[in-house]
Amino acid sequence: MKTLLISLFIATLPAYVRAQDFSSRMTEAYQETDRNFDLDCYYSQNKTWKLITPTSPTKKVTNSLSRTFDVDNGSRIVRLDFSVKLDAGVPKFEAVFDNRYVSAGKVKVRDILLPYLTDRGFQDEFETNRVMCSINFAYALPFPMGDGNYHINVHPHNTYDWQNRLKVPVENYLNDYSYMSLILLETGNVRGNLVSLTDFFAGIAPSLPETILPGNLVEVPLSVPLIVSPAGNSRYDIKAESEIIITLTGGNHNYCIWNTTRHVIEGLMNSRSEAVVNFRYDMSAIVAQVRGVEGMGINFPRRSVARSNLLKDLLSDPSLQDEYHENYLAYFSGYLAREYSGMYKSYTLDYKAEGFSKVLTIPGNGKRDLKVTFRYF
Repeated sequence: MKTLLISLFIATLPAYVRAQDFSSRMTEAYQETDRNFDLDCYYSQNKTWKLITPTSPTKKVTNSLSRTFDVDNGSRIVRLDFSVKLDAGVPKFEAVFDNRYVSAGKVKVRDILLPYLTDRGFQDEFETNRVMCSINFAYALPFPMGDGNYHINVHPHNTYDWQNRLKVPVENYLNDYSYMSLILLETGNVRGNLVSLTDFFAGIAPSLPETILPGNLVEVPLSVPLIVSPAGNSRYDIKAESEIIITLTGGNHNYCIWNTTRHVIEGLMNSRSEAVVNFRYDMSAIVAQVRGVEGMGINFPRRSVARSNLLKDLLSDPSLQDEYHENYLAYFSGYLAREYSGMYKSYTLDYKAEGFSKVLTIPGNGKRDLKVTFRYF
């Protein structure tokens, strides 16, 4: 009730008060995110049911970061203690399973696929060689997502919306309180790698290049969270029990919005939720680029994009529709489905757009019946 009253109060404020200075809010969001740090562990593949859940926040003490997790293989749950520390000036990691099985080594990259354990019985039981642990700097923390009607605006800047087509429809969504809106802000994809571990433990604040991406949004309510999301690569903590509806606007549909879609589904897979997830793509409020994800074929002719990069215009060409949608769907029904085949009993993808319709149900090795829908309008 308190949250509802606050939302109603904000909604009744004059627009100029609610909006304040969006560019200043963007700057603050970038600066706050640059100070973030956390450790995260997860399974890089889930061919059988396996789930890693944090049980503590990331803790920092002198020359050390640590965090605890529960590791569930469907039969039993054990503890994982993951830590990173400076040892005689050398960054090292240590993962301790069940208080006794240790995997350790030097930190060479920020995303660490854990080495094999010497105890192969425990190794095989929990497939610890598939556990990935990440050292995250300058990266937004996972966004909790419960049941509800969401609107996600992806990367509102003029580099993508160079024809200035999105301001009015996006601001209409942002000011419609039937949606829980959030805005993803663009930044460099490997920004956190610019943070020195040695400097971090020495207490030296990171000196990262300023992100300047001019946009045209003005009427942005203060209640709308701003999340720094490099190329749409945000993390989502799915808490929903029944249904999530996500309307997407912004750009680019064939990269950053694709990444946003992917990470929400990955969040669903790496959870216990059985909620239906519905993606709605407003083609009058989304732009796209010539080339999408490398090798996936979700591309558009350069001459078409030069005329209009609005998704509605690009997909009005019947000769493009089948191949584009088929390729867009292929990742979610192919690679992603195989990577998480242990996390569902069945995985249904229901995809509909003008000139294209397909429903696929993929059998898995898990316990849940999951459903994801894709709608273009």
